[in-house]
Amino acid sequence: MAFSKYIVPALMASGAAYAASNNCGKSGSVTNITAQADADALSSCETVQGDVVILPQAADGITFNGIQQIAGSLTADGATNVTSIAAPDLTSIGNEFALSSIILLTTLNFPELTSVGSIDFKALPNLQALTFSKGVSKAGSVSITNTGLTSLSGIELTSVGDFDLTANTALTSINVNDIKNITGTLIISANNNKLNIEFPNLVSAQNLTFRNTSSISVPSLANLTGELGLFGNYISNFSAPNLTTCADLDFDDNADLTDINLPLLSTLTGGLAISNNDKLDTISFPKLSKVQGAIDLTGDYTNVSLPALTEVKGGFNAESTGNFSCSAFDSLRSNNVIQGTYNCTQTSNPTTMDGGSGSSSSSSSSSSATSSGAAVANIAVPSMGLTAVLGALLSLLM
Repeated sequence: MAFSKYIVPALMASGAAYAASNNCGKSGSVTNITAQADADALSSCETVQGDVVILPQAADGITFNGIQQIAGSLTADGATNVTSIAAPDLTSIGNEFALSSIILLTTLNFPELTSVGSIDFKALPNLQALTFSKGVSKAGSVSITNTGLTSLSGIELTSVGDFDLTANTALTSINVNDIKNITGTLIISANNNKLNIEFPNLVSAQNLTFRNTSSISVPSLANLTGELGLFGNYISNFSAPNLTTCADLDFDDNADLTDINLPLLSTLTGGLAISNNDKLDTISFPKLSKVQGAIDLTGDYTNVSLPALTEVKGGFNAESTGNFSCSAFDSLRSNNVIQGTYNCTQTSNPTTMDGGSGSSSSSSSSSSATSSGAAVANIAVPSMGLTAVLGALLSLLM
């Protein structure tokens, strides 16, 4: 009797512990959530192994109490009747935090969350804010598409791979103060037309693409290994006062752009393309010395200043409707600074190297031109990203 007095409670405790650990999943397993009761069954787990999936039939609010870590992913796709998701104690998600097509979701409350493998939020039209009180400071990549977010408060990354913010039409400000390095591609596109972007401490990146924005601030940016592209923005000026190197540089269809300020830019390992910026009168890169690809300048400008230019391995195309002189570039061509095909002309219909229109305000009248060298070949490739390839192809035509 005395033996049973102690052994029975011990066996019961052992069984309870086994049941609890079994409920916490294992590596590679999937725990499905269809209702709050399924989430409550995990409340004794500090760590949930494997993935947690909120299924489409779930509804109302889902709260994960007690869980501090999810070793796998936390995902929900098509749970159209879920209104809130919360995890008051959760600090990390090992893999993906992915929410998609949760139309009624208004609340995302993860006050302790600081680390995720990646963030992928899309089709969350009623989600206006992220309640990440401590701030997510670690994520391999971030993609936020078609949400109701008005800001990125709660995203406090210092480094990230790919960063995609697209079609968030209520998003009016992006201020990621701590981010210093983007190792992949940043795409900001089709958000609110009044979107203001601030990356005050961003030093290096691979590719940066900005579309449909009102202001862009990158005062610390010094090095780009890929493309810097600005397309269809509403900005009046762009400044990167510390940028020294870049692959491809592309400014296209920025209707209000009057000034590009890149005073330290010295090397382009790709090419330079500027087109359809109808208020841009002066193009000036005072330190630009070497361009490995092509230079393609079309628009309504009257002045181009490239005083430090010593080498352009690709072609050179300059066409403007403005009162523009080609004499400086004729000289560069004669001295073999420009090594590819060469075209410089004043024209009523500026044309880019790939045959596209270079100005949206072209007139029907023709202007006299100063030109030298062969006409630029009409090779249909994307305007940027492959500018270096275009330049090399043009060189082969010589």
